[in-house]
Amino acid sequence: NDYAKVIDALENEKNTLEFRRNLMIKAFEHTAAYDSMIANYMNKRFNGGFGEKQFIVGEKVMNTRYGENPHQNGALYEFDKHYSNNFKTLKGEASFNNLNDLSGAVKIASAFGSENAVCITKHGNPCGFAIKDTLLEAYVEALKCDPVSAFGGVVAVNGVVTKELALKMNEIFLEVIIAGRITEEAQEVFASKKRIKLFEMGSDKLVLANDEKDFKHIDGGFVYQDADKVNDDEVKNAKLMTKKAATEQEKKDMEIAYKVASLTKSNCVVYVKNSAMVAVGMGMTSRVDASQCALKKAKEMGLDVTGAALASEAFFPFRDSIDAAAAAGVKSVIEPGGSIRDDEIIEAANEFGMSLYFSEVRHFLH
Repeated sequence: NDYAKVIDALENEKNTLEFRRNLMIKAFEHTAAYDSMIANYMNKRFNGGFGEKQFIVGEKVMNTRYGENPHQNGALYEFDKHYSNNFKTLKGEASFNNLNDLSGAVKIASAFGSENAVCITKHGNPCGFAIKDTLLEAYVEALKCDPVSAFGGVVAVNGVVTKELALKMNEIFLEVIIAGRITEEAQEVFASKKRIKLFEMGSDKLVLANDEKDFKHIDGGFVYQDADKVNDDEVKNAKLMTKKAATEQEKKDMEIAYKVASLTKSNCVVYVKNSAMVAVGMGMTSRVDASQCALKKAKEMGLDVTGAALASEAFFPFRDSIDAAAAAGVKSVIEPGGSIRDDEIIEAANEFGMSLYFSEVRHFLH
């Protein structure tokens, strides 16, 4: 509280204009935040969270050195003490861009509950992901997808980074690592890298805020929506549209590919084999370009996508993506469906002896 500060200012001639101005601002911030909380609660209760006015109130955690670029100012604000309670800096300083990348990586790595998952991102896009029996295996497999892009990337580890894992990760330059926890022995390994930044959440696994709403700034305002999420049974309840059904491993790969795709910039496709991402195409203006770019990259990396599962966050408008996937040896596909050419997509999948599932839920991400 500020009582002691006020008494000190009055008794010791520190009651300056700047001191009073700061207290004035703090008082109005406090009452405004309180009133906003009440208004938001009422709108949530009676208007589904979409009232005539929307108040987004965050509490400052820290200033960043600069914003997205050096000529921009920036800062981190939090909801419900999420970062204050779950974000501990062990080494380095999080930049504005780091925080954006960390958020994307953590969402993907924690999307599979308590699984030993590792996600590698660059500019918010996944360039590696895997789930394995151990976190070391998961990291090794995730790195295989695109080790070139992983250089200088952000890694989210859904668990504890041990000395053994740290030694492996330290073989290349990684800018940021975030995990449930990073052991002291692991921190000693990373101490040899001056530029690496280490953060932990003080838990055995990564911690998600699970915000109910999502918003994006647009010119002159912002758009506000329910937060998107893949429901637990969404893949399990997907409809088989072809004669051939997927195997259990293919179903597992489809679920991984589908969830990763839902958290990747549209248009995107994700290829997963044996619980590891082997190819990804994202942020493309056409879906077939995303498919072909992903396969081209996999070939350059020497990765065999034969037998992989393919997921798309939105429907395939034409059969060309299925043709490309079949030529690469893909055996199972999951997508929302809903195209006027769905019959052609199903026909193509049957033609190639592939299993095709429709989830009937789109997951655009822009």
